[in-house]
Amino acid sequence: MRRRPVAAAALLALLCAPALAWGQAPPDPPDVAANRETEPVVLTGAAFGEWSVPRNVTAKLPLTDLRDCNELQHDRDECAHNHYAEPEAETADGPAPEGEPVDRLLGYRWERGRWVQVPFQVDEVFERYLDNSASGFAAYSGQDRHTSYAFDREGWRFTTHDPDNPCVARPQDGVSTMADPVAGLDHDDELAFMASDAGEAAPSGTPLPEGIESARAVPVADPLTGATRFVYVMLAGDGGPRPAFDAGNGYVRYERDPIADLYERSESNYASYGNAAKGPYCDAEGKVIGNWKRRPRDYATVTTPRYRFRYDGRWLMTGIRISPDGGETYGPDLVDRWKARAFAQDPGSETPCCGFEDEDVNWGGSSTLLGELSGPVRTIRETWGADSGTNVVRRETFYRDEVRQKSWLRVHPIPPLDGIYAQWDFNAGVMTRFYNMRRPGGVAVDGRNDEVFGNLDDPCNVNYDGNDTGDTDQGYRQLYRQLQLCRSPYHQSVDVFDPTFSEANASLSWSQTSGPAGTIVDRFQIERATDLTPGGAAQAVVAVPYYRDDSCFDDGTGSDPGPRLRPGEADEPREGRRCWTMSDGTPQGSDPTLFQGSIATHGVHLLFVAESDNARLTVPLTEIVSEQRMVMLPGDPGNVGERYGRGFEKPLVATVGPPERERIVFGPPPGDDGDGDPPPNDPPPSGRPPGPSGDPPGPSSRPPGATHPPRGQARRTRPRTRRSAARLLVRRHTRVRRGAFTVGCRLAQARRCAVTALAGRRRVGRGSALARGRRTAVVKVRLTAAGRRLLRANPRGLRVRLLARPVAPRAARHVSATTVLHR
Repeated sequence: MRRRPVAAAALLALLCAPALAWGQAPPDPPDVAANRETEPVVLTGAAFGEWSVPRNVTAKLPLTDLRDCNELQHDRDECAHNHYAEPEAETADGPAPEGEPVDRLLGYRWERGRWVQVPFQVDEVFERYLDNSASGFAAYSGQDRHTSYAFDREGWRFTTHDPDNPCVARPQDGVSTMADPVAGLDHDDELAFMASDAGEAAPSGTPLPEGIESARAVPVADPLTGATRFVYVMLAGDGGPRPAFDAGNGYVRYERDPIADLYERSESNYASYGNAAKGPYCDAEGKVIGNWKRRPRDYATVTTPRYRFRYDGRWLMTGIRISPDGGETYGPDLVDRWKARAFAQDPGSETPCCGFEDEDVNWGGSSTLLGELSGPVRTIRETWGADSGTNVVRRETFYRDEVRQKSWLRVHPIPPLDGIYAQWDFNAGVMTRFYNMRRPGGVAVDGRNDEVFGNLDDPCNVNYDGNDTGDTDQGYRQLYRQLQLCRSPYHQSVDVFDPTFSEANASLSWSQTSGPAGTIVDRFQIERATDLTPGGAAQAVVAVPYYRDDSCFDDGTGSDPGPRLRPGEADEPREGRRCWTMSDGTPQGSDPTLFQGSIATHGVHLLFVAESDNARLTVPLTEIVSEQRMVMLPGDPGNVGERYGRGFEKPLVATVGPPERERIVFGPPPGDDGDGDPPPNDPPPSGRPPGPSGDPPGPSSRPPGATHPPRGQARRTRPRTRRSAARLLVRRHTRVRRGAFTVGCRLAQARRCAVTALAGRRRVGRGSALARGRRTAVVKVRLTAAGRRLLRANPRGLRVRLLARPVAPRAARHVSATTVLHR
């Protein structure tokens, strides 16, 4: 790229450009319906009324950690390491009601005339107070309330070792996790299922599955299309059905590595931050190699039918592979790793106050695992601690097709301009195109900068003189040197957003990175309104999008296209190395002849951070909370960002119906849309229940997605023949007395109704009656001898199918219902 000489006018243009572009209204999002196949539905216990009880409410006084530990002392080993501080008051201390047992809550859908269990998960949630008085920055951080899950395993408890093997981590006192203080379902517990597992509404009168005490319909509506599907959350009784899906056969599989529990040396470049308990640490073969601060390795892999995700430590997320065939095989790794920066964008920058922090040599060595849990619908893993952000927490939630990455930033003020970065860096040659709202046609992922300006690389670092940045950015470098500002101790690489390339705020737009091996659509958002603290909401305004496609820019960590030989250090060797280009193809692993570059690297840049550690109080006050949603798709489908990146503006609406016992009450009536046979000349509705023989219905002649025509249209197209109709009024289990039971028939164009009871193909009862009053007949159905024998053989109830027909010369149709008979 040719460079032109520039004077002070260039700097003026640089400063004015964002203000001029700010007035350009972003394009309206196209009216594209959101794709729901990848989305989960998460409800809280509060939506389930009488099944749930109030959550545990806690209160904790601030500054009590100073009483427990002299946080000004030099040697902090005697202070408590990562742990939960006890609240001064909580409602669970007194008599408290118990909710329904969470292991008896099941998810069902109605499919082809029968109940089918779906993957369904209940995660118990409660408050705790995070404290790490052993950290060198605990005097600032203090204790913070954090609401999270009852985990299968809480990694921070693993500070001692196996008596027979000092390399293998074991929990102190043998306790590996903490249970929810409230027994059973409470108001903040979460119930999760996939939207794609919803089905049709069960017809009114449908009996609940055997052993189910109660059920609640959950209609899941898409407000844009008007489509509504149903999942039924059911409460099993004692001896009732058990969950058909668990962490072993559900959508998500979480596996810790065989060496994940082996201790390794764990210490940040800032040695006192995230101070860890000391003891023997080992190599990957399980041999003791030293004695110092240590933590388990915590390596793990998450696998779903859509993708495979890799952890090489707590802050090291190093692999995403997407399956093109539902989990049979997985493609090449798409990402170099997730990267985080504080105070500076690259290790060569000079920030006299603070230095440079990254996810590798800093946060990985000052963190521990808050917890891990896995079920059939999702896996959740939380990391606790990031250097001076003693109580920073990052959570990954893995669903079948999505990853949601949520962060709680609790840290001291950070100077402006470079602030904090969080982004994904992709592998060279694997991803080929990047899209967002400003660039719907996409730009090539080729290691060459696409932004007009905003990549203000350190002007005092000669290694960046040849970087492929715009004329304005290069003019800034020249002007900075002409003014001899490199004599100051402050110079760094700063990134400001380019309004010609991105939106003004990271939450306003989706991003999409695609290649032949897979596509990732991502979006930053606020998960729920309660995450917005007074101080955090104001600071979120300065969270701008970050994008960098520059194979020559060295941000200090990573392994693709070339390995970072000295992670986090400013004097990376450059001899014999060059920048990757598309002509180099896809590096096979790390190519030592190439620099570690930034390939389609994008995420969020928080320009500065004021106080976000809750001002030494124990309740959320200034913390900054955000979530990144990542949808994984096979192959390169073109620009699908609007379909998968708009869940925030186009959310599904899930509500919970009233309790239903014994049978479905609040559903479509049986008849044309339920158990009834279709009228002549109507195509059979897809998914209708089996007929009396129990055989499944035949294939539908209706095209996919077609529905019944409107009634007026139907009357015009059907033959004009008179027909009578009868509708059964059956709403509950029917008790048989003296070998007979009664049902109601509502008639049209006839005065007599005949009812036949069938068990399979066998007729087990019959009756008829004249209509009374408003064409309503009460029919006594007498069981045959065969029916009485079947009822004696099944004393808990005999399910029969009822067929009703009006007795009239031109009667041409009937309706049916199903009921359960009791002696």
